[in-house]
Amino acid sequence: MAGRAYKARKLPADAEQNGWYAALPDPLPARRVEGSVSVDFAVVGAGICGLTAARRLGELRPDDSVALIEATRVGFGTSGRNAGFLLKGHSHGGEKDLELGKSNDRLCEAGLEYIRETVMHHQIQCQWSDWGRIYVASGAPGETHLDHLAHGLEGIGTEYSTVDQEEMEAITGTRFYSRGIRADDGALMQPAALMRGLGATMPANVTLYEESPVSEIHRGDGVRLVCAAGEVQAKQVILANHVFAEELGIARFRVVPITLYASLTRPLTPEELPLVGGGAEFGLLPSSPNGSTVRLTQDGRILMRNTMTYGRSKRFGAPEMTEALANHREGIRRRWPDLADIELDGTWGGILGFTRNGGIVCGEMALGLHAVMTTDAAPLTRGAAAAKLLAEQICGHDSALLQDLNRLPKAALLPPDPFLRMIVNRRLHKNETEEAGEL
Repeated sequence: MAGRAYKARKLPADAEQNGWYAALPDPLPARRVEGSVSVDFAVVGAGICGLTAARRLGELRPDDSVALIEATRVGFGTSGRNAGFLLKGHSHGGEKDLELGKSNDRLCEAGLEYIRETVMHHQIQCQWSDWGRIYVASGAPGETHLDHLAHGLEGIGTEYSTVDQEEMEAITGTRFYSRGIRADDGALMQPAALMRGLGATMPANVTLYEESPVSEIHRGDGVRLVCAAGEVQAKQVILANHVFAEELGIARFRVVPITLYASLTRPLTPEELPLVGGGAEFGLLPSSPNGSTVRLTQDGRILMRNTMTYGRSKRFGAPEMTEALANHREGIRRRWPDLADIELDGTWGGILGFTRNGGIVCGEMALGLHAVMTTDAAPLTRGAAAAKLLAEQICGHDSALLQDLNRLPKAALLPPDPFLRMIVNRRLHKNETEEAGEL
């Protein structure tokens, strides 16, 4: 096959731990790409974007074949490593362009509803809850961010309520937080369980392949994907492998990869649950960039998520993991001193993607080769919407929401390393120094 070839410089290699994934039963053995597979569509990456794109292609083209190809196991990678929030709003609401903010919110709402409908229809067991979210502050920097957040939410018409310190203590069992802002327009879930459930309920014409990282892409008469033990020939391909798309030469230096680390405790005992407000689940998002995302899950586990590093290497090194673990331990101790030494069932890293202009990576990158990536502050819901709409666009289906998506700016080009690394590290250090009390 003559044409352009893309060869991966680096394959996905997520850290060995993912506490969400480890809490699930062992999966069935993986079906791998072996020999030669020929399909109408191939989707690379089985996170939220890949799962959504493959599902929508299967729904719209029931007579066509779709291959969904995952490098590891469904639920183990990036989408199974997040904090488990499905946000109806794109961000804190602070966009300077209110129309852009409203467009993003419409996309997030559509993504949330598509995921919710799928979960409810298939009865996917993922600890789903429409609890919403509370943005929190614990000191002066956080209070300032919280005020800006409230102003931004008002600007785009998102309803919220203020939660004072006494109410925060009743919810969480700690007086660590000085104030919060609650928005009830989102969901909580167990992300690895959600991803696995979505993968297990695909339309009949979608075949899932796991443990099959794509090392080469060849364009010519269609697109050929090369894996370790076989290859997939497709008429059209969607890359939905997040920041690893740039390792294949797609959308390079359009997204800033930031690694964020999390730890998940063992389930709390009945004697321990009163320490965290009595045991009813909650989900807290930091108003400060240096704050901690904190959850109490339906099965009584504490999630502590903080500590950012520049993630261009797409690896989670031992020094970074050690620092993150210490921060998670300290975060638990500061909120619940009696739980300072609680056992952890996992500590891991996951990569978020941020753009310099609130832009998107979504669309046709070359003939027959498309890409979609989760970016910025609502990665699951906006990512799901973008992937669904991209599949619809490929199949010739237009809509007002697709026009919303296509009006969003494309992710702007970033400076290359080492300049970008220096810029990001300087900003992260500034946040750590000035807002240490919010961690």
